[in-house]
Amino acid sequence: MSNVESICGEYPTDFVKTDIASDPSYVFVNDPNYSARKLFDSEGSTVFVNSFIECEHYVNGTWNYYPGKDEIVYLGWINSILFFSIFSIIVFNFVFKRKRV
Repeated sequence: MSNVESICGEYPTDFVKTDIASDPSYVFVNDPNYSARKLFDSEGSTVFVNSFIECEHYVNGTWNYYPGKDEIVYLGWINSILFFSIFSIIVFNFVFKRKRV
């Protein structure tokens, strides 16, 4: 699943990719069938998007941050270190006890 799909939802079946960056006067049109989403950037700024194409544009433009993202990565590393430490202790004890017997 892409970053766009995880934040904006699945691509609509009738979606047509538009080159918005080359059109400085492009205006996003609200989609009444799309539930608004609040997006964040890494500095904590927020923006509400009201259509899939607007959401995709912002997410591809680095508005793909969410509060707690750094903490989740940090906790993942802590869990990995803890798991391998405990696993190493168990293996060490198993090998050490085998040699004593």
